[in-house]
Amino acid sequence: MTNPTPPPPPTNGIDSADFDVASLFSASGSGPGSEPGSEPKPDREADEHLRVDTKPRAGATQGTEVASDSGLRSRWWRIGYPASLVALTLLVPLLVWTGLQVILTSSDGELIRRVSDPGAAGYEAAVEKTPTALVVSVDAAGKLDSLSLLAITSDGIGGVLSIPADTVVADPVATLTLRTIFDSSGLDALSQAAGRILDISFTDVQVVPSAQWATLVGPVAPVTVNNPDPVSDASGTVVFARGTLELTGAQIWPYLSAKRPNETDLSRLVRQQAFWKGWLAEIGDGGGSGVVPISSETGLGRFVVALGAARVSFQTLPVTTLPTGAAGGVRYAPIPDAVADSVAAIVPFPEGAPGTRPRLRVLDGTGQLADGVGAATVLAAAGGQIDVIGNARTFGAETTEFIYYEAASKDAALKMRDALGVGEVVESTQTNSATDLTVILGDDYLKMVGPSSAGTATSTTNGGQSG
Repeated sequence: MTNPTPPPPPTNGIDSADFDVASLFSASGSGPGSEPGSEPKPDREADEHLRVDTKPRAGATQGTEVASDSGLRSRWWRIGYPASLVALTLLVPLLVWTGLQVILTSSDGELIRRVSDPGAAGYEAAVEKTPTALVVSVDAAGKLDSLSLLAITSDGIGGVLSIPADTVVADPVATLTLRTIFDSSGLDALSQAAGRILDISFTDVQVVPSAQWATLVGPVAPVTVNNPDPVSDASGTVVFARGTLELTGAQIWPYLSAKRPNETDLSRLVRQQAFWKGWLAEIGDGGGSGVVPISSETGLGRFVVALGAARVSFQTLPVTTLPTGAAGGVRYAPIPDAVADSVAAIVPFPEGAPGTRPRLRVLDGTGQLADGVGAATVLAAAGGQIDVIGNARTFGAETTEFIYYEAASKDAALKMRDALGVGEVVESTQTNSATDLTVILGDDYLKMVGPSSAGTATSTTNGGQSG
């Protein structure tokens, strides 16, 4: 007897997606809820779904019963399902092999031994960015009075950069001063604007209200300050004489905010630097954290305690005075190249806002350049963000290479090459790099600067991860 040819799905008006599988159990009497040997209960909907078409179909002979949809399902479980399992089993090795190829060819996740010796080929270490704090002094009304950048350059070295509150920030819509930005838009907007001027992101941003200065300085008061010039009030009475002053806690804010008639903010910032020198010296002499009434682990306390024990440089942001505008008042424009130099002097390894600085991996390809620290500081001063320093996988590189991974980073590679003064720009075929550029220092750079020992202006973590 010839096996019947499987017919197409039922054409009784029920879409296959709406087929009631539960009705199969009910109709056969073998599904959930049925008792062995019991008669199936009449079900009009089930009868409609399972009605067998006894009319001959095209290609079927008279008396041949057309197979039902349940027959098709049975063939699937007997033939289709096992075949699918076999196919999936065969695919697993292929997927594993493909995944390994992605890992092994990625510039981020290569499976390479860890190297812990800083002098060995393949050693790499993540660079800890220079800690920075933006100190924002506000008056009793909450208006911006002055700004200072504190930086812990390295162990035993730090810096204070005074920033005029009336420094302008170029904006696509308008040119506004830092004072206007803070007073109208708040602290976050000020931090972003100051960060654009300095081309860095701040580790901490601290607001110090006028009344808090007495509390902060109280434990070491009186503070000895070498006042550079006399300060008179509106009536001409000298409030703070020139020379050595002993300022009590209550006198700190009046001294910081004092301004002679027609005095520019630049002159006032010189006096503020005199205060910072005096206060930090008192903290250092007093033993550090014990004479600071706030936590010395975080925030402003961390910075003043560290700087109290450090050799600190004091600067004012390099600016030019702008012509008085319609609104009156003196405004200042940053001098970009001079600002970059001032920042680099106290923030050797800055972290920029996302997308503002190209991220660099600097590797010594000669074995004589101390993990590339010296070149890294030059590249950071030129606008780079140094994320990794270390040694190339092998030594003996003849020419310094600036390797970029995406076309958008080519200009940054050219700029870094020009800043270093030697080398060639190379496009890489690798993808998924954690940095924008990799710099491999060669003999051409070694001949220019000579061998070097480990630098002192950086702290590194995660040392030994080669990649």
